[in-house]
Amino acid sequence: MMEQLRFRLSIPAAGLLLALGLLLSPRAQGPGERFFPETGHTVREPFLSFFEAHGGVDFLGYPVTPAVLEPPDQVQCFQYVCLRWDPLAPPEQAVQTLPIAETMGLGAPPLPPERIPMGRPFRRYVPETGHTVSAMFLAFWLRHGGARVMGNPITEPFLENGRIVQVFQRMKVGWDPVDQRVRPLPLGERYAQARGMSPRVPARIAGPSPALKARLLLHRPILAAGEVQRVTVLVTDETGRPVPQARVRVEALGTDPLEWITDEQGMAEGSFRVGAFPSGTLVEVRVVASDGLRQTETFAAFRIWP
Repeated sequence: MMEQLRFRLSIPAAGLLLALGLLLSPRAQGPGERFFPETGHTVREPFLSFFEAHGGVDFLGYPVTPAVLEPPDQVQCFQYVCLRWDPLAPPEQAVQTLPIAETMGLGAPPLPPERIPMGRPFRRYVPETGHTVSAMFLAFWLRHGGARVMGNPITEPFLENGRIVQVFQRMKVGWDPVDQRVRPLPLGERYAQARGMSPRVPARIAGPSPALKARLLLHRPILAAGEVQRVTVLVTDETGRPVPQARVRVEALGTDPLEWITDEQGMAEGSFRVGAFPSGTLVEVRVVASDGLRQTETFAAFRIWP
């Protein structure tokens, strides 16, 4: 009798456990959609096919808004871009990246005629916007769909917070000095915030910070060939505390490497004379810092003018 009672009780108990399991399990996903627990948003068709065909999280970032109806279109923003679906367009053109950088007024005046480069294989002039795209940015632009996906360049490369960046009509990208590669920057987030779309981007998707950090300050962003550039390097640990006695190596195009040691404030300073570069040259400066156990590096650049 007790065995029968236990068996009868086990049936509703099993149902309760199954219901709890469904509630506590990761959110169910139907066909044609993908849920991202990192931001709590879902990407559905037709955005999902475009997302997966164009690099996914690495190139577009995580979704930071739901799909929003803007009749007859739908718009969904990701960390780096925003997508628009036009149901009236041909299927192959129905989903496109929005020209958010252009809409936000991030462009610069086109190059004057005398500065338009001629016959340079690694630098391409784009007459539609009057700007050039070159070197690592050119390779990234061509690899990721060019004007169709990223839009045309609306600025020349420039320095921002110690890194080289360039703005295209639909995306902003920067040179990552640690990984030595071009990466998209979170312009989609900024656009969504400006539109009041309340993006949600938890800190955990940014990944862990490096154990050792180096900041590089070039005192003069523009100077002439033969002049002296002054450099300040600040080395800290992951909590922001200065790291004294760290070895700092400074490498600049056209000069011999410099070796410095940080002081009690984690700071090292020095200078070097700039070589004889043509006007308009972007001179890269790379810093590698090490305390014997950890190592980090950073990167900045200045321009020769006139």
